[in-house]
Amino acid sequence: MSQTDVKVTPQNDAGDAGGAADAPHPPPTRAPRLYALDALRVVAALSVLLFHFTGVDAATDANWGINPKALFPSIFPYTSYGSYGVQLFFIISGFVICLSAWDRSPGQFVRARFLRLFPAYWFSVVVALLVWRGLPDGERKPPSYSEALTNLTMVQTPLAARHLVGAYWTLWVELTFYLIFLVVLWKGLDYVRVSVFCWLWLLGSVLAQKDDVPLLGIFAQPLNTALFVSGIAMYLMYRFGPDLKLWGLLAASWLVMQSDLIQHADHVRDEQGMDRQPYVALALVTVFYLVVLAVALHKLDRIRWTWLTTAGALVYPLYLLHEELGWAMIRVLFGDGHLGAWATLALTTSVLIVLAYLVHRFVERPLQRWLRARLAAESRKPPVETGG
Repeated sequence: MSQTDVKVTPQNDAGDAGGAADAPHPPPTRAPRLYALDALRVVAALSVLLFHFTGVDAATDANWGINPKALFPSIFPYTSYGSYGVQLFFIISGFVICLSAWDRSPGQFVRARFLRLFPAYWFSVVVALLVWRGLPDGERKPPSYSEALTNLTMVQTPLAARHLVGAYWTLWVELTFYLIFLVVLWKGLDYVRVSVFCWLWLLGSVLAQKDDVPLLGIFAQPLNTALFVSGIAMYLMYRFGPDLKLWGLLAASWLVMQSDLIQHADHVRDEQGMDRQPYVALALVTVFYLVVLAVALHKLDRIRWTWLTTAGALVYPLYLLHEELGWAMIRVLFGDGHLGAWATLALTTSVLIVLAYLVHRFVERPLQRWLRARLAAESRKPPVETGG
């Protein structure tokens, strides 16, 4: 859910990267967009949206009131796998965060991530609270105001507060990824440091399954770690060219991913009763690997449709807004008998896309500009001297 906003100069000799750690950190320059990644982010967001609206064959009483398998029999076999768009997001995130952090200082990286994540997120928290209080579903207990305030921090998971929007769980995963990536960024990014970091992180995620180490379990969940590491490995291929070490890292991360993915898919099918086949899910995520790999190997460089820039920019606000607000719209439009299922789905999706554009245009971008200007102005202030 991040944007490609750093200039990349691909190199074929990984050994030339060794001096990057000692180089100064000039202001990052704007890079040509990787339009193929924008397209993949759009696919991931729409797949998650369609999963929530048409592919969840459990806990539907508060929304459609009818199992979506009966409402949408023609698309349910496909959209029931739409939740795996999250795995595509994580692969892309590993690629893009490594890209955006290269040649940045830790401070520049933290500021860029803060400006990217929080303005739209804060707005979505307010919207979610209004939906919970103004359009309750009558089935679930609304989150408390204290939980709503805690959600503004984005660290509600370790604080044991309820997510106002279910999709927020992925933001905590992303945040832990940023925090652990700061470890390697602190010394500066180069081919060797990033590769070693990936191997150690992947190994840590495997060891976390053997021993009860709570902190390690938070920062090194095997499935998510493997996905992020895969994205980083593919970015290194993009920047330096593929070599045997990177192919080995990518293969190892895929093997760890498939093990945990199958276990999780078995649980979802057997314990939660969701109508999905584990090896179909694995095949789908493997396709995601192959498509991002095609980007890394410059096979999709010809994709230069400029409209994807705007579409990619809408992904994050759409992802934040679609779940609770979309369900509230469905309850009003379909539950009250105003529209049929397909018309409700089409209208709800269309309205959410328009709202995502409005949030991006009139909330996210202005607030980012204001915060960026304030942070820049404060960074130019001389330090305050205190007497001792």
